[in-house]
Amino acid sequence: MTADEALAAVLATLEQIQALMPADMAAWDTDERTRLAVERLWISAGDAAEEYRRGARLETGVEPWAELAAYRNRVAHALPGDVSPERVWADTTADLPRIISEVRFLLT
Repeated sequence: MTADEALAAVLATLEQIQALMPADMAAWDTDERTRLAVERLWISAGDAAEEYRRGARLETGVEPWAELAAYRNRVAHALPGDVSPERVWADTTADLPRIISEVRFLLT
């Protein structure tokens, strides 16, 4: 996969997360399937971000790639029940629009 393909994969995955996110936390709390899907997509976004970072030969610690990789590791390596749905909601609603904007900027 080229760096450009990885970058496109990051954006597509982030947009999938955005499309899945319910309008409010009450809906989030009652839909375990969506929560699990969003967690899995964050893992995929982190994988694609790391692929892009390596392909573009960026240093480790460069944002948003380091942020995506760290979040991927946190979610991927958590034991069942250790991932707080409230934390995923808060992180997703707070950070997703900014990260999407940063990735789109790189694609222009």
